Amino acid sequence: MPENLREGQPVWIDYTCHEFESTTKFYSEIFGWEFEDQGPDFGHYNMITKDGAAVGGAMRAVNMDGTPNPMIPAMWTTYLHTSDIASTYAAALTAGAAPIAEPMSVGPLGQMAVITDPTGAGVGMWQPGNFTGFDTPLTPGTPVWFELMTLNYPVAQEFYRNVFSFDIVAMEGFPYSTHGAEENAVAGICDASEWTQVSFWRDYINVEDADATAARVAELGGKALAGPEDSPYGRIVTVTDPEGATFQLQQNP
Repeated sequence: MPENLREGQPVWIDYTCHEFESTTKFYSEIFGWEFEDQGPDFGHYNMITKDGAAVGGAMRAVNMDGTPNPMIPAMWTTYLHTSDIASTYAAALTAGAAPIAEPMSVGPLGQMAVITDPTGAGVGMWQPGNFTGFDTPLTPGTPVWFELMTLNYPVAQEFYRNVFSFDIVAMEGFPYSTHGAEENAVAGICDASEWTQVSFWRDYINVEDADATAARVAELGGKALAGPEDSPYGRIVTVTDPEGATFQLQQNP
């Protein structure tokens, strides 16, 4: 991935769940992640690291007052970089997005917001302060790719081009486009209307052995939904954790 941040580049992922202790233990066993509670000033948000590299964040599914909210599903959220969150948020709503969380400061770290895009996928935005986002060493246990699985491919392309300045590059022979070309690509948009009933962003986590990791996911209460299968970009498995949140395993070719 390019080192210099661009508009619309994924810069963070975070996880919301209900059974926090058991589910974070699942991820620690699968990926070797460590979770560090940031304390009451940050709502007990946990930073996730792998061998010192920032991977993402995790928190319990709670209301603004800290009480549990069983209506919030267990899920991963992808955050896209913006240099002007107020303008990006306003542009998103004008373009048909629905608000989830309006722009708010996260101490000196930066500002965040969350929306549902016009195709139904939740996505976050992040304007950096002292913190730009995750580390991407592209090593086992760290995120390596991010893509929107959408029910409305043309609308998604237009929305992300206009709101997040996606440089849309279409893939030949397949309804898939990337933000940037070839080695400069940082995210994808996939026409997933044949495979899913909802639009969503999904994240790929690198592993040394996709088959063995998928088997371990099942042993620990998760499921393998698709794969393992080989692709030009490595061996891929679609899995869920014990609470049903989905993510991808990616083994290098």
